[in-house]
Amino acid sequence: MKKIQICLLLAAALLQSCSNYTNIKTEGALTPGDYVNYRYLMNNMELLERSVDIPDFTSDDAEYNTLQLQQSLGAANLRAYTWSEQFFDVNTADPDWRLSYAALYPANLVIQDVMKSSGGTISQKKQLVAEARVHRAYSYFTLVNEYGKQYNEATSATDPGVPLITAADVSITPVRTNVKAVYDLVISDLQAAIPDLPPLNTHNIYPSKAGAYALFARVYLQMGKYTEAGLYADSALALQHQLIDLAKITAVPLRLDNPEIILSKKAGASHTYGAMQVLSSSLLALYDKKDLRYTLFTTDYVNGGVTYRTNKVESINYETRNIGPGVPEMLLIKAETQARAGDAAAAIATINTLRQKRFAAADYIALTATDKDDALRKVIAERRRELCFKCLRWFDMKRLSSEAAFAQSLTRTDLATGQSTTLTPGSNRYVFPIPAYNIQLNPALEQNPR
Repeated sequence: MKKIQICLLLAAALLQSCSNYTNIKTEGALTPGDYVNYRYLMNNMELLERSVDIPDFTSDDAEYNTLQLQQSLGAANLRAYTWSEQFFDVNTADPDWRLSYAALYPANLVIQDVMKSSGGTISQKKQLVAEARVHRAYSYFTLVNEYGKQYNEATSATDPGVPLITAADVSITPVRTNVKAVYDLVISDLQAAIPDLPPLNTHNIYPSKAGAYALFARVYLQMGKYTEAGLYADSALALQHQLIDLAKITAVPLRLDNPEIILSKKAGASHTYGAMQVLSSSLLALYDKKDLRYTLFTTDYVNGGVTYRTNKVESINYETRNIGPGVPEMLLIKAETQARAGDAAAAIATINTLRQKRFAAADYIALTATDKDDALRKVIAERRRELCFKCLRWFDMKRLSSEAAFAQSLTRTDLATGQSTTLTPGSNRYVFPIPAYNIQLNPALEQNPR
C-alpha cells in the first residue's frame, strides 16, 4: 500500500504542480529500490493514458458558426478554433503541452532506473522499459505534430521541433530541438521497444507489440513514408484485427473492453466536452444517413433555437473518447498506402472490409473506384467518417495540405470581435503556438511564427 501511495503522490505532483520549465515537480519521486514501484508507476493511467484535445477544435471536422456556440466553447478553445496568435494567456497552462510532458517523467524514470531495481525478473524489467518507450514515443509524436511543422525530409533538420527531455531530471533547462531529432527519438524508442513487448497485453492501456506496430504505422504515415506505414499497419493487424459489427451490438463496449482499440489513449479534456463537438457541414456531407456511425455516434443538439449535429461518443458510456491507434485506423492506413502504390482495387477492398461493419446488411453498398486517385479520395473521406474527433484530422490536414487534391483554404471568424483568420496550405497557423505560460518561465523556448 505504501508503494502505491508513493506513486499516487508522484502523479498528483506531476499533474497539479509545475517546474519553471516543463510543469513537472521534482518532489515526490519514487525511491529507487523495488521493481514493483516502477510497475505501479506504469500502471498509473491518469498520467500515461491521458492525451490531448485541442486538435479537435482546430480541425475542419468542427464548426461553431453562431455567437452562442462560440461563447459556449470558452475563451481558450475559441482562440484555438480560430487559430489565434496564442491559445492560452500567460497565466494559464496549455493542457496539451502539460499532459504530454507530464507523461514523460514516469516514462523517463522507468527507462533510466528500473533495470537497476531489486525484485522482478530481467524479462519483466525489459518489458517495463519497452512500455515506457512506447508511451514516450506517443507523447513526442503528438507534441511535434502540434507544436512543430509538418515533417519534411528536406527541412526537418532545421525546422523547430519541441524540447526533448529523456532523463528524469528537471534541473535541465530544455530548449527546442528540430523536427528530425524528435522523429528520430520516436522511431528509435519504438524500434527498441518491440522485442520486449508481448504480442497483446493484458489490457489495451498497456503497450504491446501490436500497439507499437500501430503507432509506427501512424508515425510513418505522417512522415509520408507510405511503404513503411503499410507494412507496420499489416503487422499490427496480424496481431489484432477484430472489428465491431455495429449492426449487431446491443451496447457500445467500454474503452477498456473495446476489441478495436489497440492502444488506449483518452482525450485530455473531460467527456463533458463531447456535447460541444459540433460536426462541420463538410463532415456531415460525407455521411450516408444510414451509416451507423452517424445514427449511433452523433445526435441533434439545440443551441439558441438552432439544431446542430454533434458527436455523442462520450455520452454513450460517459467516459472520455479514445484517440489512440485502433484496428479501423490500421485498415485505413493500409488502404491509403495501397491507393498511393497504385492498387485501387486493393485499397477499396480494404475500406469495404471496414464499411461492411458500419452498416446494416440491407443498407450496405460496396464502394468502387475508377482509378488510384479516386480510390485515394475515397480512403481519405472514409478516414474522416471513421476517425472524426479522435485528434487525427488536424494531423491529416497538415500532411495533406501540400497535395493539390486535398489542399484547402479555410477562414474562421471570432463573431464577438469580427476578427477573421485564414488557414492556407502550409500556413504557420498549422503549428500551435508555444504556450506563453512556459515561455515566461523559460525564455529559452523560441516561439513559433504566426
